[in-house]
Amino acid sequence: MPVTTKIDPSLASLLIDASIESYYALDPHAPAKCNPRNVTPPTGYDLVDCWTGIDTVFSILNQVECFGVVFRSQSAPYTYIFSFRGTYSMLDVFEDAGFWEQEYFVPFQASPSPEAMVSRGFWSIYSTAVSGTPSMQTQLFGLLAKYHASAQPIHRLLVTGHSLGAALCELFTLDLALSDYRDIAYSNYNYAGPQVGNPAFAELYDSQPREKDPATQTLRIQNTYDMVPCSPPNLPLFPVYQHVGTAYLIAFYNKNAGWLDPYALLYAHQALNYQAVLACAFASAGGVCINDNLLVPSDGETLVSLQPDPSTLCELFLQGQVPSAPTAISPGPGTDTSAVAPSPGP
Repeated sequence: MPVTTKIDPSLASLLIDASIESYYALDPHAPAKCNPRNVTPPTGYDLVDCWTGIDTVFSILNQVECFGVVFRSQSAPYTYIFSFRGTYSMLDVFEDAGFWEQEYFVPFQASPSPEAMVSRGFWSIYSTAVSGTPSMQTQLFGLLAKYHASAQPIHRLLVTGHSLGAALCELFTLDLALSDYRDIAYSNYNYAGPQVGNPAFAELYDSQPREKDPATQTLRIQNTYDMVPCSPPNLPLFPVYQHVGTAYLIAFYNKNAGWLDPYALLYAHQALNYQAVLACAFASAGGVCINDNLLVPSDGETLVSLQPDPSTLCELFLQGQVPSAPTAISPGPGTDTSAVAPSPGP
């Protein structure tokens, strides 16, 4: 898996912010309607649209849910951000997300590859339609057509997502690259995403012109202590998966989480924690966050952030271990134990 130390700090900061805000657009009491009142657009942007998807994986009712938001820059030339929402229970992915079955990747406007296959669970969320609600795939290309014909056309398109949102945004990015909109200046930074498809899918993805250019290729920001980007594991008799793009590594864990803390894996996956470590790294002279007492005010956690070591990537996951803090301390009252993603509301 290619790894790089090169990153655009302003772009990474903008898109982790947009990824977090996409979570707040979901109203648990009315999931099919996006809730703009809870969303704070990144500075210089407005919230202009949203889209839905059919949750065929994490909902037994296959319910329609708000799955993403569109931010547009307030001045021309217009930059659009397509931000894909993740899930509040990403660790359920190992049981429910259909990793053990793959389906063919079918582009919106191109002929399908005879070999490129992706996780059945991710593909079903992206491609399923129900009566009265078109698929996420159809909605996304409808938005592209609308903006293309508008007085505020797309000059630049930024694609992002965290967790499940990272997986969905990679499906869309390849779909975009194979479509009539391939000439749009697009790029993808995503966070904490799992592997999406088989080696043929990764090869097709990475063969696209913008993916061959280091300045525009997909960048996956990954915590070496986060087990989600290491999933699904490649096991005998099961489908093989391979990451796309290039990885930019960070390394952090919750300082107060011990070996047996069931939430340790969640702390290593939280979008707010990714945001805090990236901000620390970009503010440091060496570009790496080295801090054994990094407070995250937005979720009350305290992190240990280290120099990432690519040689240990996914090692803890494969060994079935949880990263430990220097001393095993029970979580304090300020520790967030509620979800993988930031909780909506105050």
